[in-house]
Amino acid sequence: MITRARQKADALGAINNSIIRGQGNVAGYLGEEAVASYLGADIMSNDEGTQKFNHDLILLDGRRAEVKTKRRTVPPCETNENPKRIHDASVADTSRHQKPDLYIFVSLHFGEVIKKNRKIVAYKDLKDVWLLGQKTLEAYFKLATFWPKGKVDPTNGFVTRADMWNLPINKLDSIKKI
Repeated sequence: MITRARQKADALGAINNSIIRGQGNVAGYLGEEAVASYLGADIMSNDEGTQKFNHDLILLDGRRAEVKTKRRTVPPCETNENPKRIHDASVADTSRHQKPDLYIFVSLHFGEVIKKNRKIVAYKDLKDVWLLGQKTLEAYFKLATFWPKGKVDPTNGFVTRADMWNLPINKLDSIKKI
C-alpha cells in the first residue's frame, strides 16, 4: 500500500486545492489504499479525468466516497477524557466542489516528525492507520463548524492552515455501517 501510495503521489505532484500544496499526497493515497482494502472498494485512478477530483472510491453498493486523511504524531483522541486533545475530522472549504455520497476519515499515526525552521518537513515511522468513521456529505456539513484560516481551535490547539469545516471525530458514524 505504501509503495502504491508513493508512486501515485509522485505521478500527481502538487495540486491546486491542497492545504499543504501536495506535501500530503502520499498520506492521502495511503488513506485511500487502507479504506479500499478494508471495504473492498475501487480506487478511482488519476487517468479517469475529473472524477478523481470529485471522489476517491466507488463502494461495493455504488456510492462515491471521498477519503480525507490527516497525519498525526499521537493516536487520534475522540473522548472527553482530555478535552484539549479531542481531534477533528476536517474538510477544506476548497473541497466543497466535491459531491461524494460519503466522506470517510483516516488518521495516520507516525512515531516521528522532522522539522526544519519549526516547519514540518517529513513524517517518519508509520505506527498505525486509523479508520475513524464516515458521514454523508449532507450530515457532515449540517454538523461541522466553519473555521477560517489562522483560527486556533480552543478544544485542541489546532491552527487552521486554510478555511475548513471541522467535526469532532466522536460525531462520525462507524465505518462498519458502510
